[in-house]
Amino acid sequence: MAAGGEFVEGWLVAQVLGEGAYGEVRLLVHARTGAAVALKVSRAGGVEAAREAALQRALRHPHVLRCLGERVHQGLHYMFLEYAQGGELFDRIEPDVGMSESSARRYWRQLLAGLQYLHGRGVAHRDIKPENLLLDHDDNIKISDFGMATLFRHGSRERLLSRVCGTVPYAAPEVLAAAERPYRAAPADLWAAGVVLLAMLAGELPWERADMADVRFAAWSAVTGGDGAASITPTPALSGAWRKLPNLAAALLWRALHPRPERRPALSALMEHRWLQEDEPPRASQRRRSPPVATYSASNTGVMRDVALWRFSSMTLGRIPRVAVTAGGERGRGRELSAADMEALVSYSQPSAADDLLLASQPDAATACTQPNVMQRLMKRMTRVWMLCDEQAALQALCAVLREKGYVWRHVNPRLLAIECSAELHMRAQVCAAGEDASPAAARSQLEFRRARGCGLQFKRCFVQLRAALQPLTAPC
Repeated sequence: MAAGGEFVEGWLVAQVLGEGAYGEVRLLVHARTGAAVALKVSRAGGVEAAREAALQRALRHPHVLRCLGERVHQGLHYMFLEYAQGGELFDRIEPDVGMSESSARRYWRQLLAGLQYLHGRGVAHRDIKPENLLLDHDDNIKISDFGMATLFRHGSRERLLSRVCGTVPYAAPEVLAAAERPYRAAPADLWAAGVVLLAMLAGELPWERADMADVRFAAWSAVTGGDGAASITPTPALSGAWRKLPNLAAALLWRALHPRPERRPALSALMEHRWLQEDEPPRASQRRRSPPVATYSASNTGVMRDVALWRFSSMTLGRIPRVAVTAGGERGRGRELSAADMEALVSYSQPSAADDLLLASQPDAATACTQPNVMQRLMKRMTRVWMLCDEQAALQALCAVLREKGYVWRHVNPRLLAIECSAELHMRAQVCAAGEDASPAAARSQLEFRRARGCGLQFKRCFVQLRAALQPLTAPC
């Protein structure tokens, strides 16, 4: 499914948003109206993808990413998801620095609100981490990726979980020991959320894994003493991340990251903590942000104006396999997915409340020509480098840096490199011409980096090193 290819009539594949062992996520854009959705493509055949889609479609909350629909065709499972224009939370975390306390507080409030809703519906996420926390155009958290989610409560009956899953640095100690003893779902999600908060405030993780074989976790477990009675003042044993925390935030995390799950407070109790009750940061309308990308809604589909937000005439529209759908929306063999089916997915599956729409309403013809380049807003990345040289020279310079650092790379196509920084961390680097609207005056090209696999913080550290090595050829911003 190449970028620039047509998915169905009128819907074009704009770019890759992410990838992993499951498959990849692509951005679909309507060529005429500018509506945008994310398309998650994975191999079909098992029940996991269908279960993920069914569970996510039942969820409706401002801080939970919406699933608009699903289809299966030729061995592939397609999930149509709300497009979160702001990218991933880890993009906002500066390695070894973190972010401002007010920003971390605001994001964590929203994360807890989303988790409280999920747990109220009996859903455990089981893979909370910055890479799975997306941001919309108003810079609000959207919990995403329900591939490991499960139902743990029905009515008043709660079941214990026994699957070891999630991402190791964020997994609670009881999750890592699940083979020996089942665990409760809610405290495990709370633990992962606590590690996310610590990463936001400190710019690093407190340990590699939460078991006694990890020296830093063993020190943390020894200081807490298992009874929660120890002082919250960081001791010499708790160096690194813990020493960067404000006192009240450290007190909160002391409770949220207690090694014994029964000693962790409920989400509702944590949301009353003094640190979270401090003054609210400026509202989204007061912060500088990009204009939202256009979308459909059930109320305006019939009166959409013919606004050309992109010029795709220069693209090579390589055809890709079209998705099939049976009459009545059943998955399996049947007619090809049509533009009308996409309209139903993107329009009529959306809620009627304006605040809950996929994205904001589209601009009218009078304002479209004055907005910043739409494709730049869709493809905006914080991990990019403006270069003084042309595209070919920029790639050559990057390859020289990669060679010096001992990284392995290959050309996916003439403009795209797949880079292996280590067995755990993979990234992609793409070169393109500098745009007229947003690039520095002296820039002739730009290198855009994105994480393909591995820890977001490690990716950011590696990006910073690559950017520093390229500095002699970078354009001043």
